[in-house]
This record gives sequence, C-alpha cells and structure tokens, in this order.
Amino acid sequence: MTTGNRIVAAAFGGALCLAASSGLSAADASVTMKPLMAASFDAGSKHVVSYFASGDNGCRLTMMVIDSALDDEPTPATQATRLVFTVARGKVAHFDSAVGGSLRFSCAPGAESMRVDKLDRVAAHPAAE
Repeated sequence: MTTGNRIVAAAFGGALCLAASSGLSAADASVTMKPLMAASFDAGSKHVVSYFASGDNGCRLTMMVIDSALDDEPTPATQATRLVFTVARGKVAHFDSAVGGSLRFSCAPGAESMRVDKLDRVAAHPAAE
C-alpha cells in the first residue's frame, strides 16, 4: 500500500470513528450536523462519511466516499475518494450515486449547521397515451 493510500485509509477510518461516536447512522433519513460532527450515510452503492467546518463563505464540506460492499482486501477500484468543497450559506449541494441514492447537503444561513437528507431518485415512467 502506498503512503497516499495509507493517508486516505487513515482519514476514512478516523471519520468512521467520529461518525460512530456521534450516534448517526446510514438508517437516518435526515440529520443536522454541527461543525466538525461527522455523519455516515449509504447513497446507492456508495458509503459517505462527511463533516463540515463553518467559514465566512459558508459550510466547507468534506466527504469521504467508498463502495458500500468492501472485500477483505480492497482493490484500487474500492479505494476511498475525498471531496472538499464549500456550500454557500443558505444553499444546497447534491451528491448523486450512479444507482439511485442521493444526498442533499443544506448549509444553514449562518453556516452554524448543515442538514443532510437522504433522497431516493426514481426515474419517472412516461404516462401511457
């Protein structure tokens, strides 16, 4: 395992520990996070651990994303991806997986909290004519 992979694995593991200690789980449909409080969700075939820090521009969100079904020996295709971006105050950002799961991250107007909602995307069936 390369040094970069070890750093990603350690960060993901640490975030999982924070999520476990916060009492949040993937079963929750909606969670309100406080700064530096981790939340853990399943979004389709992906598992997401996230936290945020409040700032002048809004909520600086960090997400670690990994495949939900991991083997004992992760392959390069199952390694974690870290995403960091800012959600403006009072605005939302969406994380969509390829197989129907979606997470909506809403930054509160004062950037003092973030609400995370699990959404199920279902394709609309065209009306029969």
